[in-house]
Amino acid sequence: MAETMTEIAKTTPSVPAEALRPEGLPIHAGGVGAAMESWKLACSMGKAYAQQPEGMVPKNYAGNPASCTVACSMAIRMGADPLFVMQNLYVVSGNPTWSGKSCKALIDNSGIYAGRSRYELTGAEGADARSCRLVATDRLTGERVEGPTVSIKMAKDSGWWTKNGSYWPRIPEMMLRYRAAAYFARTECPEVLMGATVDMDGDEG
Repeated sequence: MAETMTEIAKTTPSVPAEALRPEGLPIHAGGVGAAMESWKLACSMGKAYAQQPEGMVPKNYAGNPASCTVACSMAIRMGADPLFVMQNLYVVSGNPTWSGKSCKALIDNSGIYAGRSRYELTGAEGADARSCRLVATDRLTGERVEGPTVSIKMAKDSGWWTKNGSYWPRIPEMMLRYRAAAYFARTECPEVLMGATVDMDGDEG
């Protein structure tokens, strides 16, 4: 009989919330022992999620305990909802990759910055000079933090625009924002990605 989420919660050692995300920031305390408990919990949760009825989890996770375990492990480390992680993380051969559209949410919920980050756009829509960058305010220092600037010209010069199946010609405004957020995460706060890569060109919007 498939294990239920309630049974998993009763039989699997839990990881204290304070060990996951004090003041909004993920930490890893307790050494190997805590890591093993966290991994056991991820394995149990992953098995349970993989056994859920159709429609409960994204298709690429349904019936896939390995990918579910990777996603649950990521969720535990972040102190995040496993379903949020599954909806925004691709797992291929055990290698996790965030969707580009998830980066701003990861940044804004990290606790590193005060309030929400915001996009700064310049140039006319549709023009090669159209550009975007993500900016935020450091929560501790009050410093303004600016991510790299991304432009339509950069997309064309780099081959993103003409790449087979590219969404750039169809939703350039969304793609500018996705890539600006991904670049900000990679350069200013890579810890929010938890070592995973980012798929910056595969989002439909």
